[in-house]
Amino acid sequence: MPSPSPPSSHASADSPANSDADSDSPSRRAFLAAAGTALVGGVAGCSSLRRFRSPDGTDWSASVPEPSVLSPPSATDGVVAVIGHRSDDIDAGRVVAFDRESGERLWDIDFGRPTGLLAADGSVYAGERLGAGRGRIYAFDAADGSQRWSQTVGNIGSSMAIAGDTLYTANGTLAALSTDDGAVRWEQSAVGGIGFTIAIAPQDQLFADERAVYYGDDEGVFAMAPEDGSLRWAWRPDRWDWADVGPVPAGDSVYAGGGGDIAMLDADDGALRWRTSFGDDAQVVGVHERGSTVLVAEGTDESPSDTFGTLYELAVRDGSERYEVRFDSPVERTASTDEAFVVGTRAGRIRWSRGASFFEPFETTLSADGYLLGAAGTQAFAQTSEGTLWALSPDQ
Repeated sequence: MPSPSPPSSHASADSPANSDADSDSPSRRAFLAAAGTALVGGVAGCSSLRRFRSPDGTDWSASVPEPSVLSPPSATDGVVAVIGHRSDDIDAGRVVAFDRESGERLWDIDFGRPTGLLAADGSVYAGERLGAGRGRIYAFDAADGSQRWSQTVGNIGSSMAIAGDTLYTANGTLAALSTDDGAVRWEQSAVGGIGFTIAIAPQDQLFADERAVYYGDDEGVFAMAPEDGSLRWAWRPDRWDWADVGPVPAGDSVYAGGGGDIAMLDADDGALRWRTSFGDDAQVVGVHERGSTVLVAEGTDESPSDTFGTLYELAVRDGSERYEVRFDSPVERTASTDEAFVVGTRAGRIRWSRGASFFEPFETTLSADGYLLGAAGTQAFAQTSEGTLWALSPDQ
């Protein structure tokens, strides 16, 4: 196992190396900040003033790896972790962890090609691509970065979800691992004729709770039994775009967004409760239930005239619209916690909402070509394509 301090100069196949905290040299790169897009080549030119201007609400900022995957910053037990690549090499991955309050850099680990990230219950889980559709999942202690275990699975681990003492990983297969030691409890290559391809948003296609493991794709929404991965129920609508958002469990319901539609399903049997459409050109990118209200964020990008974003407040009981807020550019990033729903537009406008018709919301603006957005409590974390992590709070 690697030791976070001092840095290790060699690593075995199953143990990633610790990196030098001062070795980061992030270059400016263009990131197509749209749900489901990938990183593209570098873009030249960036003034130091633009790169280091602090947005309103900044708690702290730090240099981090450039994001080469769509897994956003993730937090647990007072620690926030990010994943990306170093030295312009997508096969050279790095996980970095910080203290949420102070921004102190706690540890960093170097390994191979990064695929996914999840922080939960005192651990940080990172995926590494091995080839031939296989991957390795690492579990690190969130506090000090010590390796708890590693496990090879038949998927590349670009999407992860956790419920109880089970970690689920997907993209190629769906695997269930013990969070204690990484033992594979079961692995399914297909269920009911459905494979497990993560093509749009790794943080949004796979969710889990004590009831089931939920997966969404272009055919609909599916719930698997946590005991063995067998199919519990399937919702296959006649007309459905790829599940860009969800299936997100919330109480006795499951929300899924595909194209310009948001659907509410019964968590026990997958029966449709209601479905609301925001138009053929809309793209739902986030959902957040709070009491009797559900917030839905969408982006519309039909250049040159119809390019905007909207945050809707809907009634949980029937999906009817109560209120809406319009943005000048499409909403493309969201992060949801028990305390807040954070939405981010393509232009870098970030807004905190708690429902109740968005009473006195806080907003700030990033100066970045693209970013990934995570949150914990009311604190948001934006990892930019330029290699900066911003910790932001609405009360600063």
